Amino acid sequence: MSLPTLSIRKMKSPRSDRSERGFVMIEMMLAVAIVGTAMLAVVTAFSSASKTAQFVDEASTAQWLSTSQMELVRAAAFVATPGIYATVTPPAGYVITNATSDVVGGDPNIQIVAVTITQDGDTVFEASTMKVNR
Repeated sequence: MSLPTLSIRKMKSPRSDRSERGFVMIEMMLAVAIVGTAMLAVVTAFSSASKTAQFVDEASTAQWLSTSQMELVRAAAFVATPGIYATVTPPAGYVITNATSDVVGGDPNIQIVAVTITQDGDTVFEASTMKVNR
């Protein structure tokens, strides 16, 4: 008795090798485009965050300088209007200016002191307070 022989034939895939190579190439190009777009979004987010952090740092420094200057003015002796009070020493790149003015229709012993903080020539913060001659 003899056993039946089985013949195994190699089955061809539904796609030919040529079309599959083209399909893989298109998949790779699409994957590179998606990854590139994602990386661009990440780099843009980091750039935006860096600029925001720098702006917040500059704004908080200017506000701190303004507060320090106001405290110095409050502690100083009254300077007649028009006048200028001494200023605190600012960090490099910042300039502090102050000027006095009378309260319109008010007592000459009360004045408005305006403080301006500039950085590299641009005004970054302005504030004012009142000073009384006691």
